Amino acid sequence: MQRVRRLRRSFGPGLLGVTAGMLVTTSRPKGLASRASACTGAECSQHEPALRFGAVADVQFADVDDAWNFRKTQQRRYRGALGALRSAIEDWTRGPRLDFIADLGDMIDQQCESNGDSKRCIGLVLQEWSRAPSHVHHLLGNHELYNFNREELATLIPGVLPWYRSFSAVRGWRVIVLDAYDINVVERGGGRAVEDGLTYLSRYNPNDLRAPRGSVDLAEGLPGLQRRYLPMGGAIGPGQLSWLRAELQDAKTAGEQCILLTHVPFCDGACSHGALLWNYDEVLDVVRSAGPGAVPLVLAGHDHNGGYCHDTDTCTHHITLQSPLNAPEENPTAHSTVEVWSDRIEIKGLGIVPSRILQLKPPAWASASVRARL
Repeated sequence: MQRVRRLRRSFGPGLLGVTAGMLVTTSRPKGLASRASACTGAECSQHEPALRFGAVADVQFADVDDAWNFRKTQQRRYRGALGALRSAIEDWTRGPRLDFIADLGDMIDQQCESNGDSKRCIGLVLQEWSRAPSHVHHLLGNHELYNFNREELATLIPGVLPWYRSFSAVRGWRVIVLDAYDINVVERGGGRAVEDGLTYLSRYNPNDLRAPRGSVDLAEGLPGLQRRYLPMGGAIGPGQLSWLRAELQDAKTAGEQCILLTHVPFCDGACSHGALLWNYDEVLDVVRSAGPGAVPLVLAGHDHNGGYCHDTDTCTHHITLQSPLNAPEENPTAHSTVEVWSDRIEIKGLGIVPSRILQLKPPAWASASVRARL
């Protein structure tokens, strides 16, 4: 059972730490072997992980026919995505006990809003989530904001507030949930965050940001990393950045290492340039200020093709999960189970999500804290 010790949010605008870390193996297993329930005590380091949780990103269900993406490079299975989520929940239910499940955002697609059935579609997705075997932490993605404003989302999605927050899943591990759309230009109905987003984005994107959707190529004139300045992206505001800095320092003082969950990746290399957080560099600076090993793992979505990057400055593994939309009809699965051991993180991927073994070494301050508790 999840032990929640803190829930923090400032309402302004693996996994043992890594002084060294490397990707050892990558594979795509057909299934997860069942394990005994999680244990407590020193024997866990040998027989059971300290933490185990499920993760999925960008279900993006819509009651529409399959179609190609914008660049005609990937067919998206919009109706099939709901079955992929169902498969994930069934797999997690059959498997070993989870401390929590991370839903990294984009439950439904923007087309639901165009078709006028946003509430019906999000209801179908939430009905599947209601069968989950552990507490689900939902994040906001751009597609939730295409369909609803925040006031509506706060009443529709269980536990989505505060928009950014932290909790203790198990002793010694703090999970931090970020709001990657603190500043944005897509929220339905507009508002202060959107006006701030238009002001911010217009500094870097020379195109007509107020033009009707689809009428202007908003990527024109944006080479390389500049391509991140697209409306589908967002930024973390000054208030949330200050909160994150304080949260990481507080966790370090408490001897806790952190896992960050975000819809939008903030490490160049873990995604395409167009899927990168607008102010990714500012977020990286905050993570670096906490020192090597403070944040061994960042999980993200948004880029449906997935990705991986190891930040050698922070010793952080950045993983972007593949979307169920991309899962083939013959094997419609795209989710993972994450296990945190004393010397490694294991990403047990299903379907198109690759498995990874990430070797880790805890920083001295974390290992001393762990020894003091045993």
